Amino acid sequence: MKTELYTIETLSNLHVGSGDINFDVIDNQVQRDATTNLPIINSSSLKGAFREHFSSFDAEGKKEKDSKMVRYIFGGSNNENQAQAQTQAGAYSFFEATLLTRPVRSNKKSYFNATSPSVIKNLLESIENFNIEFDEELKTSLLALSKVEVKADKPIIFENLSGVILEDYEAENSKEDVSKVSEFLGENLALFNDEDFKNLDLPVLARNYLEDGISKNLWYEEVVPKKSKFTFVIAKPTNIDERDYEDKVKGFESRFTKESSTLQIGANKSIGYGFTKVTKVSK
Repeated sequence: MKTELYTIETLSNLHVGSGDINFDVIDNQVQRDATTNLPIINSSSLKGAFREHFSSFDAEGKKEKDSKMVRYIFGGSNNENQAQAQTQAGAYSFFEATLLTRPVRSNKKSYFNATSPSVIKNLLESIENFNIEFDEELKTSLLALSKVEVKADKPIIFENLSGVILEDYEAENSKEDVSKVSEFLGENLALFNDEDFKNLDLPVLARNYLEDGISKNLWYEEVVPKKSKFTFVIAKPTNIDERDYEDKVKGFESRFTKESSTLQIGANKSIGYGFTKVTKVSK
């Protein structure tokens, strides 16, 4: 198997619901990691979004028969022969997407891209554990950043600005060169203490259901804001016959290796949620 690393950059607000019943003020919460409590996109949700992206629909919106590529990569589906659908497993393995950076409000700029040392360490561990081919110079720069000590309530920025407030935190300055990681993590980088980063609230939007112009129901929905970035891994077989490449793999690979591709993930697609840019970043 060969493992590839991808990034997901949210182009609009993203809501991939947890599906859990809760009695909190927030009615619809996003999926979160059980250990870190940071937003994630479960592998099943991610795979489903990819499958839908590559599936064909007729003029009436009904799903057509899956292509050879879809059946090979994602496995059989319910609209095929049931016995075949149950026995044909997908050749690609999708792993959950974990949060890498997210925007935070500032009094000096529109936003800063926030992350934390442990988030970067987890990324580096994934690169190591999955034996991902990754830019060595960038990996070295990320490792150095993961070792920076960040005080509680004192996030660090890497530019010459004074009096910067990030959310409710007063930022400190660092002279460390982060130019190598800026393209990968994003400009206006801010490094938060691990606990502070976990405790950053996500935006909560009020949603209203109208019937004949009359409000029938008001509920609150948590979203991952646009400009956030996730990383995830896909494991792919290496023993595919060259004659099958054109039919089974090329359409998927060319979409993400040559240039980024727009993919819609999660709920509320009709109101513009979930638009993302997916980019392969491993070699």
